[in-house]
Amino acid sequence: MKITSGILAVSVLFLLTGVGCKWYNGNNQNEDDGKVSSTDSTEIKEFETDVQVYESPDRVIWQKPDLVIEQLGQVDGKVIADLGAGTGYFSRRIANKGATVIAIDIDPEAIQWMEEQKAKFPAEIRDRLIIRLADKNDPHLRKNEVDIVLLVNTYSYITDRVRYFTKLRDKIRKGGNIVIIDFKKKDTPFGPPLADRIAAFDVEKELSDAGYDILKMDEESLEYQYIIKAQRQ
Repeated sequence: MKITSGILAVSVLFLLTGVGCKWYNGNNQNEDDGKVSSTDSTEIKEFETDVQVYESPDRVIWQKPDLVIEQLGQVDGKVIADLGAGTGYFSRRIANKGATVIAIDIDPEAIQWMEEQKAKFPAEIRDRLIIRLADKNDPHLRKNEVDIVLLVNTYSYITDRVRYFTKLRDKIRKGGNIVIIDFKKKDTPFGPPLADRIAAFDVEKELSDAGYDILKMDEESLEYQYIIKAQRQ
């Protein structure tokens, strides 16, 4: 059974606090611990804006989620980690295609929000969607736990990236892949500040230094973003 389009259009009525990576206008993280500060009325309003942006129908036009998911290859029966899952925009779509998805975020409020939405899904989808709180420098994945790691609008928010992705490598099963989608280092209608973006060639170099073989670099399929696919050595 597949999730209906009504379920996929996740409600914005359940308002908590900010999502970990606010890719459209910067982020709301505390650099000391990677978590959002205590909830107040301002943060609640910010989260309402976050959800409206992340879940906007317009996102389908420029983000092309079906095209992004195609980059993962055959996902049915595989285990996929969605790092920086936010509202679960990609996690639920991938789970709907038969994968077990570990939706990972560093923000406990984002985790709670996804859990509340998960409760509305059909049982077979709920069983395949695992929601996991991580730390800023640790995705909390076990050795050989996943076949694929997906990062959408998240890569630039990770610090000490070579070390992070070197440690991540043994969490991916042999022959497994990592797929990164992030904003091009040029002016776009939205996205993080230009100074905070990571150019595609720098991502390739960092992944190579961390022990991955670059399989694909695509700057044409998405207008505002590049797609990089790499395989663990």
